[in-house]
Amino acid sequence: MRKVVLFLPLLLIACAPKPKATASTLAVDAPETAREAPALVVRTVLAERGTLYREGQTQARIEPERESRVAAGVSGRVVQALDPGTRVEAGDAVVVLDEQPFQDALEAARLALKQAQANLERAEAQARENRPVLLAQLESARLALEAATKRYEEAKALYEAGTLARLDLLNLEAQWRQAEAAYKNAQEALNRLDRGDDLRLLRLQVEQAALQVRQAERNLREARIRAPFAGEVMELYVRVGEFAAAGQPAFRLGSLSLLAKAHLAPEEAALLTPDGSFELAQDGKRYPARLVRKTGLPGQNRLVEVVFAPEGALKPGTAELRYRMPLAEGVLLPAGALKVENGQAYVFVMAEGRAQKTAVVLLASQGGRVVVQGLPEGARVIYPVPESLQDGDKVEAL
Repeated sequence: MRKVVLFLPLLLIACAPKPKATASTLAVDAPETAREAPALVVRTVLAERGTLYREGQTQARIEPERESRVAAGVSGRVVQALDPGTRVEAGDAVVVLDEQPFQDALEAARLALKQAQANLERAEAQARENRPVLLAQLESARLALEAATKRYEEAKALYEAGTLARLDLLNLEAQWRQAEAAYKNAQEALNRLDRGDDLRLLRLQVEQAALQVRQAERNLREARIRAPFAGEVMELYVRVGEFAAAGQPAFRLGSLSLLAKAHLAPEEAALLTPDGSFELAQDGKRYPARLVRKTGLPGQNRLVEVVFAPEGALKPGTAELRYRMPLAEGVLLPAGALKVENGQAYVFVMAEGRAQKTAVVLLASQGGRVVVQGLPEGARVIYPVPESLQDGDKVEAL
């Protein structure tokens, strides 16, 4: 009886109806190939047009646009000098030498000029007075020569006729020669007066004395060493009481307008153009600047000197140059959104719930950003790009 009781539950379980298959169980049993993969959840960025810039910074040296070491023109003892940092106008005296020796030399030169002028005036007056006398002397010598010549010719005829002694002929010949010499001397004296040989020498002496006066005046002016242009005294090489030698630099002058000079690699300098954005930072302040020129450094080809004109009250010394240069204009994207396959750049664009592989042209890249061509503005570009993403995959924006 006990065995019958145990068998009855087992029989009831075996005869119970089986449950019908549900949709979920059918899906599990369906073949894997008939099932579509779920949409891949991605993030997107909007394709926007813009300009990609290159940014950089380096040290720059702030220097006067114009600088000059001004030397002393004469030697002397310094009696006055402006302090470094003093601003001056063109022509202002920066260093003054003792002027007394130069004033004394000028007075002596002026006296020598007056003496030379007096000698010339006296000689000119004497020449005017002597001319009539010399003319009279020449006329008298001419008449005496004519008389002596006549007597000598007559004596030669008498001597040849045998009526005149030889001694008398020789005496008359000597008189004739003496008269001839006197005439030539008188003529030479008049010619010398007309040529003005003596006056010309005196005039040269006057010119020389006048030159000495001009030199003394110039030396007196040079005793004040002046600024050749408006600027600031940057350095003083002589002090009051010291001796300044001619040709020795007395002070260094810099113009008030400043320039900023930086040394960059040639490939970096080649990117800088006048339409770029440049800024100088000094003492916590920023000053805009503009590009003036780029020049190679003598003796090397690894650095280029780039010169800027700052706007603002910078101080000579150092500053930090910051520059921002446009590289290209187009559609801006994160660099990670760009892929390259077989030399062709492309991005994935989300269109109608699918990932669409789109070829683009890379124009430039800088600092994790790229600028491309070939994308419409406003396109939704997938970024970051999942490793498994393929062209045509179903995607869903997060």
